[in-house]
Amino acid sequence: MAVKQFVPAKKAKRVQKHSVILFIVVFSFVCLAVASCVVNYSRAADNNAQASQMSGECEEIKNENEELKRFLEDKNHDEYYEKIAREQYGYAKPGERVFYDSSFGN
Repeated sequence: MAVKQFVPAKKAKRVQKHSVILFIVVFSFVCLAVASCVVNYSRAADNNAQASQMSGECEEIKNENEELKRFLEDKNHDEYYEKIAREQYGYAKPGERVFYDSSFGN
């Protein structure tokens, strides 16, 4: 009978050894899955922020396009050219005096 008791004892150690290895493998897979979820969540958050920024830029471009469409539909472009000449190039009408604030740039 002593032989019968000795054989199951080896089996029990072998089963424990396999269960420890199985636990390590399963634990590793769970850790990898959790890490993958965290990475995907952070990427999704970055993508949402980028999408929000792009939608704001898209709205600005749509507004600019509408303004340009109105300009093209308007037959009188003189006011637009006058505005550009005054604001961007510093032109003035004949006899008009233009004053500049020199303290603004300092």
